[in-house]
Amino acid sequence: MISPPYKLLLRLPDQLHVRVAEAAKRYRRSMNSEIVTRLEHSLHGLPGDDSESDVEPPFFAQIESALRSDLTDEEDSLVRLFRRLSASQRSALLTLLEG
Repeated sequence: MISPPYKLLLRLPDQLHVRVAEAAKRYRRSMNSEIVTRLEHSLHGLPGDDSESDVEPPFFAQIESALRSDLTDEEDSLVRLFRRLSASQRSALLTLLEG
């Protein structure tokens, strides 16, 4: 018999909440799913940010590829790098580029 999921009230510092929300949006999943995925991986010894593919949901690469099929390799690289920036870094970069 499978037990129902355990509900947990979680308090996050504002900045951590923002980072989790950004990661969830990037991977097109709920914040709950993002937290669960990262927790599961951290408890299995996930090495760090350089293993980003380990936290991507199934078929993420294929979906992203389909959505960006008209981009050059250089443009695709820029999109990936831009998505790794925090909201404040993105804003600063856009301000600089629009300048």
